Amino acid sequence: MSPRRINVHQHFLPNCYRDWLSAKRFAGGSRRKARLPECNRGAVLNLLDQQSIEIGVISISMPEPVTIKARTMIALPRLGAVALLFLCPSLTPLDSATLGTNSSTQTPFPSPSSRDSSPAVFLPGHIYDLPALAELSLANNPATRSAWYKALASAAAVSQAKAPYYPQLSFNTTGGYSQTPYPTASGSLKVNNLSIAPGFQLEYLLLDFGRRAADVRNTMALLQAADFDYNRTLQNTLFEVQQSYFAHAAALAQQEAAQANLTLSRTIADMVAAQKESGLATEPDLLAAQKTCSQAEFDLSTAQRNVEVTLGDLRVATGLPANAPLRVALLPGPQIGTDNPVTSNNPAPLETLTGKVDQLIDTALSQRPDLAAKKEEVLASEAATGRAKADFLPKLSLQGDYENYSFGYYASQGPSAGTYKGNYNEVGGFAVLSWDLFDGFERVEKVKKRQAEEAEARSEAATAGLEATRDVWTAYNNSLKARKQVAYAANEAASASENFSSLHAAFTNGLATITDLLAAQSALANARFEQAGAQADYLTSLAALSLSMGQYTPRPTTSISTR
Repeated sequence: MSPRRINVHQHFLPNCYRDWLSAKRFAGGSRRKARLPECNRGAVLNLLDQQSIEIGVISISMPEPVTIKARTMIALPRLGAVALLFLCPSLTPLDSATLGTNSSTQTPFPSPSSRDSSPAVFLPGHIYDLPALAELSLANNPATRSAWYKALASAAAVSQAKAPYYPQLSFNTTGGYSQTPYPTASGSLKVNNLSIAPGFQLEYLLLDFGRRAADVRNTMALLQAADFDYNRTLQNTLFEVQQSYFAHAAALAQQEAAQANLTLSRTIADMVAAQKESGLATEPDLLAAQKTCSQAEFDLSTAQRNVEVTLGDLRVATGLPANAPLRVALLPGPQIGTDNPVTSNNPAPLETLTGKVDQLIDTALSQRPDLAAKKEEVLASEAATGRAKADFLPKLSLQGDYENYSFGYYASQGPSAGTYKGNYNEVGGFAVLSWDLFDGFERVEKVKKRQAEEAEARSEAATAGLEATRDVWTAYNNSLKARKQVAYAANEAASASENFSSLHAAFTNGLATITDLLAAQSALANARFEQAGAQADYLTSLAALSLSMGQYTPRPTTSISTR
């Protein structure tokens, strides 16, 4: 069977986006033009088929993301998972021929009818295997949406940081009524005034000695960090699904083993009861067999509860409530430790992932999104330090204002009264140089604070790198240990099965005691339980190793069995 893989980061360039890149990013000026590859749905699907990729999580190339104003999420049939595409504003309506979707329905996730198999929206009657569960988790898990909206907020922050490069235009107006008495020698003079003064104010910052540039660098670095955090969230989500799935598969296998053990216990109890009737067994022998049968019933009940618990964990990992009617199918594939035992002559898929541990660590340091996010946070801290230092320098700006003042006076003194109305315009323009000379050492302390935060970010990045090497080292050795454990558990299960068969035949012929037979049965049940647990630990260790390297397990197709 060919492997079914998931690519958590691949690109698709629709025609509209290629045109936008050519016009906005790579065309004209001193920028070097780049040849963009042709992308169409058929070519992408063919590439997925060649690489045996079942699910692809699509992201679009964003050389200048903050200039793209519109966004939407498009799902491609058979690509499975969420396709996150930033599209240019001119894309109205959507290019359905290029994207392979219905332009009249812009939904964040594909509809069931648009999919060849597992839908991205949860269907209670659908049976989900591991790739379908992975797709479901990417579409429904709140953690992925939270990381996505965090990235959107970071993109908005970049645009906000660029706003001071533009002139600022404001409008305000003042209007009202006043009555003012003036005492005079001939009596009180009352003046009633009604006025309104609308006006515009324009300010254009010409020179700020790097303040705006530092703010943009800071927000751009934080945007990149948010993007990497989003990628890491996808990886963590997929790992949680794998971990829960393997645990649930192991629980099902242990339930099957418990059921087989109960059936065997009842058979032995009936056999001992028949021998007691014929005088070949004693009452203590029958009681021992019945006790073993009761223990087997308890073990089956415990295994059934474990199945429900692990299923609840799997439901939550996919973004569903713990009581959702999720139906799970085990992946078809070779049986570890039984029909396809893990031996030195028949290695498990671990060889597809492992190599020299130094190479794996180098891969993790270069590919893990969370480490890349830490590096971007260091760059953001450097920009923040530069911004604090720029506050020591002056700012030069142009300011202009226009105001129209309309008024009306009514004055009265004794029998005399009069009215006067007027209107005039005020226009002004100024070059303003502002420079804070002393602020109580506020800026000095701000620079110290930013420098300390920069050093802290560098230390955190170094710590994250060290922890990444530890994660790979630990996961690598755990994978090797789990692989050996699978082989050991398989041999133990085979040995226990042979031993029980021998003792069962001996007991039937009166050459072994019931105590020996029950001990062999208990050893066989324990071996089956250990085998199922060892297989789940092994598959989980593969996923953990991939996660520690910032990758995805290339072949999660090995099923769990206790036969």
